[in-house]
Amino acid sequence: MHAAIVAAHILGSSLAPDAKKYRLLADMLNDAAVILDTLSPRFDTLFFPGLRVAALCLSASFRSLCAISAGGSKASISLHFATPLKGTGDVGDLNAKDASKETVLALLGMLVRLYIDGNVLLVLFIFSKLGTLIVPHLTTPWTIYTTLIVLVGLHLTINYIGVRGLVLRTLNGQRTWIAWSAYMHTQPGRAPLTPVEVAHLERIFERPGTFRDPKSGVILGQCTIGSSFSEILGGPIPPRLLELFKDERYLLWFDRRCLFWSDSPSIQGSLRLHICLKDGYNTKDQLKAWILAAELCRVISARRSTSNVVDDALGILEETYGKVVELVPDFVEKMQALGWNTHDCALLSGSPVAVILSVENSADEATERKKTR
Repeated sequence: MHAAIVAAHILGSSLAPDAKKYRLLADMLNDAAVILDTLSPRFDTLFFPGLRVAALCLSASFRSLCAISAGGSKASISLHFATPLKGTGDVGDLNAKDASKETVLALLGMLVRLYIDGNVLLVLFIFSKLGTLIVPHLTTPWTIYTTLIVLVGLHLTINYIGVRGLVLRTLNGQRTWIAWSAYMHTQPGRAPLTPVEVAHLERIFERPGTFRDPKSGVILGQCTIGSSFSEILGGPIPPRLLELFKDERYLLWFDRRCLFWSDSPSIQGSLRLHICLKDGYNTKDQLKAWILAAELCRVISARRSTSNVVDDALGILEETYGKVVELVPDFVEKMQALGWNTHDCALLSGSPVAVILSVENSADEATERKKTR
């Protein structure tokens, strides 16, 4: 019960953005619970009293986590199938028919018969009835565990293939980055990737907020959206930064751990970015901010090919911001033409840590440093 409550609190807002990951994770957790249940009788022979009880408690926790992950991700996937590109869908009808599919399979298993020369030879138990044919032959530990490993491996493989074949049209952080990266590499006449092409490139288990080179797999940087303003207060905040984003409902700056200060801020080490959201932000602002972070990672990665330290971080940000402001409308328009849903972006998991209500900008740099301290 505690596992279910805590998981719903921690994972609830992440299930829709990463529906494919959590749907596959639910199957993995369920199979882990089955394996623990099967092995638990063997734990009584060990020298740790109560180990079997601990294994069964862990198994129950895995099933609770499976229920949370499967339920939330399935709702997001069902909504995807109920909103086709053409026409209208009915999510209620979809869920009703999905709930009855097991009954249909069981009924068919009872009714389907194979007739040869007019004689009934056997009743075909399909899927749900197949276990009754296998269990009588599992009489030794070797056959039990071998069959368990084979069936679990087969189950996870089929589910992985199914999840890989799922083509979602909503934009999360990873899909936005892949589409934008392709858009910037196809010149002239830039064109983003279709949902099918992005589905082939995206990773099922990817760390949130990671920008990874689609070809080499090298991590270019990381970004957190909805950060607190305190995350970027490792040094003085340049007045030009506040001026740059005065008309935007977000603010983007580097993590204090990847900056060092001399005459101007320079970038060193692993690139980390923070997006601070302002009062009144919407999904359009989130998408624009995330594209800016993606392009900034791409530009800085290209400059790092000659030197690990990149000077004039603020100048690079200003240059990249101007380019993104110019290209984002064309990018969004082309994405919509390819079938992407750019209105319901799943870039922010849950609520932001903090929201900036107002920003006071001072032209006096000394005063700004004092306020920062």
